[in-house]
Amino acid sequence: MKCFCCQSNKLILNPIGLKQYFKCSYCGFMFISGKKGQKLTDTMLTYYQNYDPHQRIATSKQHFFRWTLDYLSSEVQTDKRSLLDVGCGFGYFLELASRNSWNTYGVEIVDSAVEVARNKLGEKNIYHGSLRNAHYLDEYFDAITLWDVLVMVENPIEELRECYRILKGGGKIGIRVRNVDFQKIIYHIYLPLSKVASALQIKRPYVFHPHNFTKTALELILRRGGFSDIQIINSPLTKGDPYGHSQNRVLTTIIKNTTDILTKILFQLSRGRLIIGPSLLAWAEKT
Repeated sequence: MKCFCCQSNKLILNPIGLKQYFKCSYCGFMFISGKKGQKLTDTMLTYYQNYDPHQRIATSKQHFFRWTLDYLSSEVQTDKRSLLDVGCGFGYFLELASRNSWNTYGVEIVDSAVEVARNKLGEKNIYHGSLRNAHYLDEYFDAITLWDVLVMVENPIEELRECYRILKGGGKIGIRVRNVDFQKIIYHIYLPLSKVASALQIKRPYVFHPHNFTKTALELILRRGGFSDIQIINSPLTKGDPYGHSQNRVLTTIIKNTTDILTKILFQLSRGRLIIGPSLLAWAEKT
């Protein structure tokens, strides 16, 4: 077994709670092997069909959506520019893009989300299924986005290679993932305080996915996928508390705003080398 990101076979066990994760000792990529006979797509479908508060999340991500769309619109200024959102959900990001002179397309596996997205954007514009099964033409899109998707796909490197194939030369790809370094810090802070937090009805604030990326791991897997001109920064934070971690919304807002300010200061002081925010945002290009 090798690391998806750097191909190292120097993997060590890194338990998180009751789950046995593997960690690459070279790039820090952390992943969990699925149970025998169980696919990650099954896990995703179960979660997003039964537990995902998509409307609250979409509202909280509006600032992020506008910020990233402004960047893409400034980078891609061709006529009839096309955008593919992989894991487009209910189409909130694509709906915003369509109002800003983009021809929009989406890929989604959740039935209910596909139905809503198609009602907004057109049946032919939303593919129900996986990216590879969509069979898009070579060099078809000007931009591709994967917002919190790469952490859940069966094979991240194959997903990126498919994106590379269907992206035009000079096209941009945008990827948002959780920053596993930050999540582990929060995990170790929360662990000894978990009983007190539970009494205060504060849910665990950390998130680990089947695939978890460091800055180094994300850069390496993008290079393996063929991309260049890679830029990785702290992702703009979502607003509010869409997952309902705490009943104290004021406290949640204060903590998030403080975290945002501190990570930005450290990023500037380190000249972009220290990226410790809750999520990473990567931009890359097909040359």
